[in-house]
Amino acid sequence: MRTTITFLVFCALGQALAGPGEDWPQYKFDAGHSGNVSGRRIDTPLGLVAALPLTDAVLTAPAVEGGRVYVVDAAGWVFCFDAVSLETIWKRPTLSTPANNNNVSSPAICGDFVHFGTMAGVYYVLRKSDGSVVRQIPCGEPIFSTPVVGNGRVYCATLGSRILALEPDGTRCWEWDFVTERLGFHGDRWSGAEWLAHKGGRVTWREQFCCSRNIALHGKTLVVPAGGSIVWLEDAGDRPKLCHVYAPKESPATLGLSVDVQGRVYRQWYRRDNCGRVEILQFVDGALRTSFVKGTTTSYQGPESMSFSSVSVRDGAVFRTRPEAGVGFCRHQEGAPPVVLSGALCLTAPVLLENKGVVGGLDGRLHVVSLDDEGKAWAFETAFGKAISAPAAVCDGRVYFGCEDGYLYVLGPEGKAPLPETDLELWRIRNPLTGARTEPGFDWHTAFGDMANTNANSQGLAPPFAIRWIRPFAGTVKHFSVCGGGRLYTHTAEGQIFAVEQETGRLLWRTAFPGVHVSYTAPLYLNGRLYVPQAGLEKSFLRCLDAATGRVLWKAPITGSPSWNRQQPPVLFDGLVFYMFGSGRYDPKGWLFEHQSIFEFPADHRPLLRAWDAETGREKWTRDFSEKGAGGDDASLCLLDGMLYYSCYFGRGQDQAKDGISGGRRSPGITVAIEPATGRTLWLNDRHAVHSGCAISGKDGRLYLGGYNWVEGKKNRIWCLDAKDGSLIWQSEPVTQAIHVVTIRENTLFAHAQYNKSTLFSRETGRILDSMEMGYRCTRFTVSEPFLLGANCDIIDLSKGFSLTATGPAVDVLVCVGGTVSNGRIFFTANGGGLQVGLSYGKEAAVLGRPWHSGR
Repeated sequence: MRTTITFLVFCALGQALAGPGEDWPQYKFDAGHSGNVSGRRIDTPLGLVAALPLTDAVLTAPAVEGGRVYVVDAAGWVFCFDAVSLETIWKRPTLSTPANNNNVSSPAICGDFVHFGTMAGVYYVLRKSDGSVVRQIPCGEPIFSTPVVGNGRVYCATLGSRILALEPDGTRCWEWDFVTERLGFHGDRWSGAEWLAHKGGRVTWREQFCCSRNIALHGKTLVVPAGGSIVWLEDAGDRPKLCHVYAPKESPATLGLSVDVQGRVYRQWYRRDNCGRVEILQFVDGALRTSFVKGTTTSYQGPESMSFSSVSVRDGAVFRTRPEAGVGFCRHQEGAPPVVLSGALCLTAPVLLENKGVVGGLDGRLHVVSLDDEGKAWAFETAFGKAISAPAAVCDGRVYFGCEDGYLYVLGPEGKAPLPETDLELWRIRNPLTGARTEPGFDWHTAFGDMANTNANSQGLAPPFAIRWIRPFAGTVKHFSVCGGGRLYTHTAEGQIFAVEQETGRLLWRTAFPGVHVSYTAPLYLNGRLYVPQAGLEKSFLRCLDAATGRVLWKAPITGSPSWNRQQPPVLFDGLVFYMFGSGRYDPKGWLFEHQSIFEFPADHRPLLRAWDAETGREKWTRDFSEKGAGGDDASLCLLDGMLYYSCYFGRGQDQAKDGISGGRRSPGITVAIEPATGRTLWLNDRHAVHSGCAISGKDGRLYLGGYNWVEGKKNRIWCLDAKDGSLIWQSEPVTQAIHVVTIRENTLFAHAQYNKSTLFSRETGRILDSMEMGYRCTRFTVSEPFLLGANCDIIDLSKGFSLTATGPAVDVLVCVGGTVSNGRIFFTANGGGLQVGLSYGKEAAVLGRPWHSGR
């Protein structure tokens, strides 16, 4: 039910505020998105002049021109306000379709016109005087990138990297297509079947093409982040001129891009495992020179996290933000160590005024920081603590910015308005899940499908496959998103948790917690709650959230590293939540240990298993297995027939590596059957356990244990144990590896080996039945019968001997995370490409097709 809201505006026309004279025509002020606006100033403190309610979250930056403020909300509504009175002059909806949400293309003003793109696949040109539609250009795919204005023209890019040059009124000057020109692909770029026909095999990083971040303009040259490539495209008047394409090996994802006044391109890139940095690209005498900003390099062996927005540049100094506590806004200057300007977790690109920097925080505060006096800062707290994820605009001493609570906030020296009290309740689902499998029994509600970790389901998966929605996000993941209550939940390695509609991908809520570092952990959804373990170098917690709103209900401290294996969430049974962890403390270099390391964990790493009351978070019992060995971070849980099974890898000493289990001085690990209510041991096996980087799985009275490391000389095997007493039923034929989890199908088991064969085994005997070699890395696969789901929308038919059925589009640089099937839909979350995709299949896909307005 919609509530009519009267917004509060304080505006004293007789006070000192002069009539508006300053403009802010586009995102970050200039076409290069340098963020350098040295001629503007504001004086703090500021007060709230107005909080203007829109129809959905505000994920875009406002534009200000000619005494008017223009803003586009996530639902595609465009608003025009008077910059002085802040009364609504006009407002206009764009296409009313379920796909038209999460709009991130900010408005740009050129002459008499307002330009912006939509997620519905339509580019709009409106008359700025009254909001009337001048041009409505169907592009056939979403538009994420913000238009840029220069040379009397407007330039835009679709998600599919089609570049358009337009006159101010939207008349088309020319178009250039990266996919056809550079990849030689002329089919439907959103069809996995057509990519397969084109490639004859799976897509890789070479077929990345998505322009999911903003383009920039320097002079007459556009700089386009097309997949992993950076493209320089000159406007030659009636046509484009391709100047250069930079595409290094294993081209990384671009997470932010800007250009300074000298034409230097600054790109935040990501390749894998928190590894990235801000790269500098510049043409000199027809050659491309590459360097990087010192102090921005990150890795899984370092204490810092990456940026996810474009940097801003002034006089050779680089300013960047990141969602990391204590270093959220920093200045990098050649020859000097980085300077922290604000410690708040930030996602927005900085705006640099005369002597202040303005950034929005994930904490719901707008931070205004002195650029001259380190540590001097002022902050404005929004009404509901929701994230600010797009940059501000600053004109005539006022600051305009949108918030994910659905309000456009206006701050000024004269502001005395109270904060809004009406929560717009944007967390409510507007587009309920539809189809034949909406019931909770069809939820993929934990990382490996169910709490027995079978990693498989059967929901009638069949071709054709069609994208229903695709959305951007800021973060990296190394585990599966999960579903429940009509929502898809994702935890990023940097500590963000967000929920979107399964039906449309619309953002419902987002929250973030400080101190989380490279936490490869996944959530568990059950009974309207979300349980998320989050690990940090200083503190770690298991948090329980209201799944509908993201509100924290309780948190409990845990310890240890997230490791590479603990993507398995907690287990919940009979009113108790169970989770495994280790007691050790780590320096950044040892934060994520290598699976293949031949070592024993330090003695102070005690393997712990704990149970909490699911309602209150009160500890019920704890088990310490350190009398059997050290570790706890490379461990997992399986709930089978009302019994809890714990398996933990202790590492292996040199003797164990040389002689196998019989020659080792200590147990390589344990598998334990535990009574859930009390924590009492029912049986313990100290000869067979998961052996690094693999969760325990179970079905029909049997448990399956795999891993990266050898278990017998230099041989690796899968073990099958009897769940009644822990005895060995069989060991598989030798395998290279069995990583992440042993997937349990009706009659077979599936196991993956990094860089090597993926294998099908007999459930009855462990005998190898079939294998696949497609060059996958550490991919997390799932099964939805009869298909195997890999990364980059790969779908493989297991009933036809590992037959690739569909591949692409390539939405990710690596192949770390595959897809899942939940409630009759397919979901892919990219590891580092910053994209999330929902697909339909079978008859539904054939009837509905794609949701974007085409007309091409």
